[in-house]
Amino acid sequence: MATNKPALHKFIVYALDRADPDTLYHRESLREAHMQAVGDYIKNGVFKAGGAILSDDSITSPDAERKIIGSLIIIEAESLQAVKDILSKDPYCVSGKWDSEKVAIHPFYCAIGLQ
Repeated sequence: MATNKPALHKFIVYALDRADPDTLYHRESLREAHMQAVGDYIKNGVFKAGGAILSDDSITSPDAERKIIGSLIIIEAESLQAVKDILSKDPYCVSGKWDSEKVAIHPFYCAIGLQ
């Protein structure tokens, strides 16, 4: 008997941090809770890739300070709403760390790399 699995789609999430003079401190204070919240999604393959978005001046020299300004995540889910539901529970979202006015979520077709 065939099972009807829902079609899964990849989405790219571009989430810039809210401007804040203590942004690094606030991000670091939430990191453990963030990683705990996304742990099952990583383990189950829902989160395909992710990491920090760095400021342009983070790469001006080999010893430049790395300044994190947001997050980039590739998520595999059934729908845009499913992605929004996942993100709505993330500590970076709940706390207002991500600037909700600047979060962009788009369907993504991977031509190289992740499949």
